[in-house]
Amino acid sequence: MRLLVPTNWDRELILPLSQVKADIRIYGVLPTSLMGSGGAGPNIPSMTTEQVEEYINSAHSAGLTFNYLLNAPCLSNMEWQEDTHRELLQHLEWLSDVGVDSVTVAIPYLLELIKRQFPRLRVEVSTIAHVNSVARAEFFESLGADSIMLDSNINRDFELLKAIRDAVNCELGVLANTLCLYQCPYEYYHNNTLGHASQSHNPLNGFYMDYCAFQCNLNRFNDSSQFIKAHWIRPEDVHIYQEIGMDFFKVGGRAMSTEWIVNAAEAYSELHYQGNLYDLLNPFAPKGRHATPSLSSTQVATITSLPEVYIDNQALEGFIDFFKKQDCLSGCGNCHYCQEVADRVVKFDHHEVGEYISVLKKFLDDITSSRIFHSVSVK
Repeated sequence: MRLLVPTNWDRELILPLSQVKADIRIYGVLPTSLMGSGGAGPNIPSMTTEQVEEYINSAHSAGLTFNYLLNAPCLSNMEWQEDTHRELLQHLEWLSDVGVDSVTVAIPYLLELIKRQFPRLRVEVSTIAHVNSVARAEFFESLGADSIMLDSNINRDFELLKAIRDAVNCELGVLANTLCLYQCPYEYYHNNTLGHASQSHNPLNGFYMDYCAFQCNLNRFNDSSQFIKAHWIRPEDVHIYQEIGMDFFKVGGRAMSTEWIVNAAEAYSELHYQGNLYDLLNPFAPKGRHATPSLSSTQVATITSLPEVYIDNQALEGFIDFFKKQDCLSGCGNCHYCQEVADRVVKFDHHEVGEYISVLKKFLDDITSSRIFHSVSVK
């Protein structure tokens, strides 16, 4: 099987990944760049261009290929200004020169530009592009996409996955360990927030407030069914997607530790994981500046570290079969299946979660009332 696995730029990650029994592609990105990515800079270790080149060479020597992320959903129209357009081309030329094997983009124009001017680079369409229909998949393939990472919201829509597979010839991949809310209303805004925060021309120099992640966690811990509705894929269920014709599986988590990344890669390559499925999922721990008038330093620490969660992976055996017939997009409002599963397999300390929710609500109230801005007069 093929796995797309994150790098945190730790050299100690390369050898164990090369020993995983799968075709491993690793992906990563510098903390900030002209084009940015789908993750904010503070989550990523600082690297010089020379260190990046050395890392890619080490990966190649170990038999791994390297995918570089250029998947911010918006460039603030910098692509149309002559000076920044020249910088964009120089950045792409550097990526090609240092031996990057492929790049991931979310913007159609970047896909066309790269395929025309840098044909050596394979181009993958990011899940941020929300390819969630036959028409959209065909559109991106017509622009030259070599592979498409499908919108994770359709991970359990098996009829649609089959239809997309039948419609296009390019490689198709699915994000295996997402914990995003299903049909999340914050998703587009969150992707833009993170994209702009990782761009070197951003006037705020990378500063952002992770409002979306706070709201995401509040929704999830208020409604335990969201742990099941998130369209992750158990290692044991990967074979279902392979039978449909999915070519590769992406493991999210480039801000995670080396031990975590290796553990997740091994679990998906072995198609089995014993114990807590939550160990493999990629939760958003909110980042950014969190000074606020109503919270103590202890409470600020509380909202930036998530409560412990246990999801019994073995108790989920066979749960995916329900989705082979269910239309989640139209039927979710009248269906209680995910809540019933959550009641059975999701465990956490309700007192700890109650405290977390209470503090999180105070913080969000400071944001929406503008009290977080000390100089703003609030009635």
